[in-house]
Amino acid sequence: MNRKVLLVTGSTPPDVCGVGDYTRSLALALQKAGVRAELFVHHRWNLGGTSEAIRRLLSAEQAIVHIQYPTEGYGYSLGPQLCALIRPSVVTLHEFSLAHPLRKLSLLPFTFRSPYLVMTSEFERRCLTERMPWATRRIRVIPVGSTISPSNLSEESQERVAYFGLIMPRKGLEDFIEFSRLVRARGLDWDLVMIGRILSRHADYAKKLIDSSLPYRVRWILDPGPEEISEILSRTRLGYFPFPDGASERRSSLKAALTVGLPCITTRTEQTPRELSRVAVFAATPSDAFESALRLMAATEERQRLSQCALEYSRCFSWETIAQAHVKLYLELQEASGA
Repeated sequence: MNRKVLLVTGSTPPDVCGVGDYTRSLALALQKAGVRAELFVHHRWNLGGTSEAIRRLLSAEQAIVHIQYPTEGYGYSLGPQLCALIRPSVVTLHEFSLAHPLRKLSLLPFTFRSPYLVMTSEFERRCLTERMPWATRRIRVIPVGSTISPSNLSEESQERVAYFGLIMPRKGLEDFIEFSRLVRARGLDWDLVMIGRILSRHADYAKKLIDSSLPYRVRWILDPGPEEISEILSRTRLGYFPFPDGASERRSSLKAALTVGLPCITTRTEQTPRELSRVAVFAATPSDAFESALRLMAATEERQRLSQCALEYSRCFSWETIAQAHVKLYLELQEASGA
């Protein structure tokens, strides 16, 4: 393809934002695939800042504009929606099913002039089409990938159970603390690790969580680099991801664990893909997770099977696969526009 691609985001590393991390990784993957992809990072989304963003996007007449939404940098601004109305853009919606009703309503402008809407899973696609059926024909599903570089699982893994992700509400972190209490109540000396980053607006929540974990000797590793995360996960025996809404294809933290072949215990809901049933162990409660962990800690062959299945499954969301899906989308758009 001969057109430049501008990936619009309100956040990028070192900003604490999962979508910002994803956008940078996507840019690198597209560049590796031969696409002239550039990050369009814009931090001011008030009226003046949005006007500036629109001017810059309109000046890039021949570029394909691809908005990533939401990001921490956008805040509550409707600036990205206004951009998409004035400058038709591909839009990736990273969340819909769990969004607040007002947030869902705010996504409506994206469905008017965007030539394509990218959803991160079939479940998310179905949720959007139920609310906004007129957008059905323009929706494409492209999974998110892990922003952590893959690393082979060490044969000398420690008796460690780890969680990785943003430290914020609605991630099931309280269940990890309860799991830790059960571990210590049984007198086990497992290394219990919470790996992640804290959003400034959730600092009070994080402090309370950390304080509540002190009696159970949970080790917190905050703001690690990608290489450090990969190294820790590769030497960990089990991952525990107690998502309240269940494991899904939009969970990049779970995908990071699967990419290194880490056997994982997680939760299941209607949005959990069936393929995960052979990749992970499901546990509805911390008590169930603890019993599963007890079994898996001693079951070397089962852990090896889960690890192999995780590595095979992770090929479906490799960055090469994701980049090629985007290239196909951009070529369709380029052909449709006659450029």
